[in-house]
Amino acid sequence: MGRLGRLAPFLGDASGAVADLGVLVPIATALILTNGLDAGTVLVGAGALYIAAGLYLRVPVPVQPIKAAAAIAIARDLPPATIAAAGVVLGLILLGLSATGAARWLARVFTTPIVRGLQLGVGLLLIASALRLPQRPVPTTTWTVAAVCLVLLVVAARRRNWPMALAIVAGGIAWSLATSPHAIALRPELWRPSILGDAFRPAVLWSAFTVLVIPQIPLTFGNAVVALTDLEHRFFGARARRVTPARVGLSCGLANVVAGSLGGMPMCHGSGGLSAHYRAGARSYRMNLLIGVPLLILGLGFGATAFSLLALIPVAVLVGLLAFTGVMHALLVLDLRRYELGVAVAMGVVGLWTSNLAIALAVGVGLVWLPSLLGRSRGHVDASRRPVQ
Repeated sequence: MGRLGRLAPFLGDASGAVADLGVLVPIATALILTNGLDAGTVLVGAGALYIAAGLYLRVPVPVQPIKAAAAIAIARDLPPATIAAAGVVLGLILLGLSATGAARWLARVFTTPIVRGLQLGVGLLLIASALRLPQRPVPTTTWTVAAVCLVLLVVAARRRNWPMALAIVAGGIAWSLATSPHAIALRPELWRPSILGDAFRPAVLWSAFTVLVIPQIPLTFGNAVVALTDLEHRFFGARARRVTPARVGLSCGLANVVAGSLGGMPMCHGSGGLSAHYRAGARSYRMNLLIGVPLLILGLGFGATAFSLLALIPVAVLVGLLAFTGVMHALLVLDLRRYELGVAVAMGVVGLWTSNLAIALAVGVGLVWLPSLLGRSRGHVDASRRPVQ
């Protein structure tokens, strides 16, 4: 094996490491600029969770902002205390489900077609988000570059040994530096952790629970716990033996309680992120270190100015990465047939139409479990067929 051959696994993990930045960067940036979250705390939280989850579960593990709650927080311009409180409350719920064993019991509701329907809905919503990401009016060159990036990423995903995501992100940063050499404004700014006391006020906790957590719970458990567990086992087989709904819930729960206490960004292990990481080349938990360590260093040492580095990634590249994540995730539905495929497609369409995966989940549960409960499941869908638990 030549030197390039020996480098291939490392390059694959490095390429996979940057593949989900199309989700992380825009949402984190909006929460910082619109809602006033501390940039250093956001980066430290994301970096630390990437590292801890990878070392704990021993396979590539995604880290994403919780999207439904983030969208509501950004739209309503909610203060940092409410967002942080949402992380604490969501984390405690996940810890409770994991510690009591309820996570394993609840996961039984999520049969394979329901999981695939959630994945299709997430994929379609990510594609829609990619189309809305550029600020209007959108130059034709932005769409052209984004389309080229998407095509290259899809082709590379089929080849498996092309670190295309890494090349695209590096090329985009190089272009930004060449055209705007003074765009980067990094300066040392030591992170100073502090407990965000306002997040623990009863009124703030209740507001966070009703406004942010309730819409987020079905998406987090369905997509970031059950669907993530399913995909880890599908992609990595026996290597994912440590990945269970209880352990994934524990990872998310602890991270959100700690990050929320410090005023950070609520996070999850969204299964769409795993599709992006894996299809772009990630094959080991080394990927988590390759993305987590730089984020942690940026947050610990450069604070708010660290986002000037992430801002070097052109919008067109982020659009391409985000669309790639959506396409790869939506295609997971292709392993279904007949009625099961119809259930997943119905869920995906409802999720896209309403922008609410909780409604899509309700549709899926009704279509799968109602015929079974009425004794008419034969010929429709096997309610006992479910992902690895």
